[in-house]
Amino acid sequence: MDRVLVTLETYAVGVLLIAVCDVVLLQVLMRYLFAWPNPWSEEVSRFCFIWLSLLGTSLAVARRTHFRFDQVTGRLPPRARKAVETFAAAVVLLFAFVLIGTGIALMDLTMGERSAALNLPVALVYAAAPVSGVLMAIHMLAGGAGEAEGMSAPPAPQQPASTGDVG
Repeated sequence: MDRVLVTLETYAVGVLLIAVCDVVLLQVLMRYLFAWPNPWSEEVSRFCFIWLSLLGTSLAVARRTHFRFDQVTGRLPPRARKAVETFAAAVVLLFAFVLIGTGIALMDLTMGERSAALNLPVALVYAAAPVSGVLMAIHMLAGGAGEAEGMSAPPAPQQPASTGDVG
């Protein structure tokens, strides 16, 4: 199930990235070539970028490429490294739950508001936070379950070995 979610998120992030680029390019062309800016393009690009950022965060958690201190943890003894990684996973999971809670609260507060140009519910923008939080929690729990069953999490990115050549 986790792989299916990662695949769907990857496609969604790709589509959102293309949408942001296309809409911003359209806005620039309309503004500077035709002197007629689109009233809706700024909102579309902003809304897509918010969703893109939060879904991208979820993908980073799924691929274990989120913020890490590999240079520090790589030098720790195996037992200490495991403790630090477990603590970091707990912090990421806590952050996911905070995203879920605050995102739902923000959606509730903005349920009646509409965006200026598109007339969309503002709660749709804030829905990105709980959706991303749920996906992050699923990825963290699926990764933890995989490690508990003997499957390892994806390996940490390795730094290329230095050859010592200067130039």
